Amino acid sequence: MRESRQLELKEKITNTFLKTVSAFANYDGGKIIFGISDDGNISPLDIPEQQKLDIENRINDSITPQPDYTLSVTDKGRTVTLEVYPGQKKPYLYKAKAYKRNDTATIEVDQLELTRLILEGQNLSFEELRADHQEVMPV
Repeated sequence: MRESRQLELKEKITNTFLKTVSAFANYDGGKIIFGISDDGNISPLDIPEQQKLDIENRINDSITPQPDYTLSVTDKGRTVTLEVYPGQKKPYLYKAKAYKRNDTATIEVDQLELTRLILEGQNLSFEELRADHQEVMPV
């Protein structure tokens, strides 16, 4: 098992996964599996049901608006899988910033991409915006 654009592996639960939740909700969705190291080896979580609740609370407290996701205990109770679905209410923000996946990395979007996400969340595109400018005649 290897990380990809739509799969993130996390050995432990730290707040860094919240950037990836933002990225997955803003674009094509994806999965984060907790309890697996970057090299694909299982590193079992202590009390996975409690960890699942911790992940849920972190998402609910940190991502705005609330993304659509599911959580499940997997691999015979040794890991937790978080599946994040593409959202309709874009942009999904973590600490007032929107994120996207760039191969296997999660990065902050630039201003132009943030504007595009805002428009997409309103079911608009740049092409549909009205141009409010008057033609300037040379002197």
